[in-house]
Amino acid sequence: MNILITGHSGFLGDHTARYFQSKGHKVYGLSRSIRQNCEYQQYTADILDKNKVSQIVSEKFIGQIVHIAGKPIVADCDKDPYNAFMINGLGTASILEAARYANCKKTIVVETDKVYGFQEQVPTKEDAELKPNSPYELSKALSSQFCDFYRKHYSMDIVSVRPVNLFGEGDYSYSRIIPASMHNVYEGKGIPVHENGDKIFRDFLYVKDAAEMLYLLSTNETKHKIYNLSSNSAISITELAKQITKILNHNVSPITIKKPGNYVEIPYQSIDGTRFTDEFDYEFTSFDIAIKETYESYRKSFL
Repeated sequence: MNILITGHSGFLGDHTARYFQSKGHKVYGLSRSIRQNCEYQQYTADILDKNKVSQIVSEKFIGQIVHIAGKPIVADCDKDPYNAFMINGLGTASILEAARYANCKKTIVVETDKVYGFQEQVPTKEDAELKPNSPYELSKALSSQFCDFYRKHYSMDIVSVRPVNLFGEGDYSYSRIIPASMHNVYEGKGIPVHENGDKIFRDFLYVKDAAEMLYLLSTNETKHKIYNLSSNSAISITELAKQITKILNHNVSPITIKKPGNYVEIPYQSIDGTRFTDEFDYEFTSFDIAIKETYESYRKSFL
């Protein structure tokens, strides 16, 4: 089957495209930038260009779309909310319109655990009310609402996935804790932790697992239309830094730094990923192995 991966030149998009290709699918990539040494056909386009996206989907007989493209950095969305709403919200509508026009069999839309906002009930399940409280959260909640509408009004097979914080090879957004950790460990420095790191709890998921999970949702009949992707292992950022330091046998303690920007963070965010793991009997890569593989990929890139 022909698969279109939007945002294929990005972190998760690259891993997902390569995973689908390894399974024998004809993969096409769509992004605003060209990926060097790409082994499949790729197109440069803005996802807001509905006509161009529809043309590609129709002409290449795309059977499924995995929509990953968007603005992923919370601080960037906080600085430029309008573009966040346009790209993460209306960008999803553009992709769904292309899928509807071409009568695609299935569309997978990657949202985020941040759509839930602050929740008193944690780990949070898929049926929780969305409570976005920042530009990034709202932009992704808009994407979720578009999925709900197209799913119900046009009877389309749309699966929304809400992954937790991803990490692994190829993420060079050093404002994120794990890329920053890899960089500082390589430099012989302490892992940087924001001053309130002991009070901020998050889930983390290895990107290779996330790519495989997207593949399973794409190639199987699913019991549900919304899935959290999480290993149910929330950890404080401070403790995360300590664990990475230990796993990598790094002899420098984490350092405390001031948080950039004034955006509000949810103190304890954790989602329940058992809907997916129970349905697919899925086992995650161990955190120790994932961190070691991640560091080795960064180490090679730094050489």
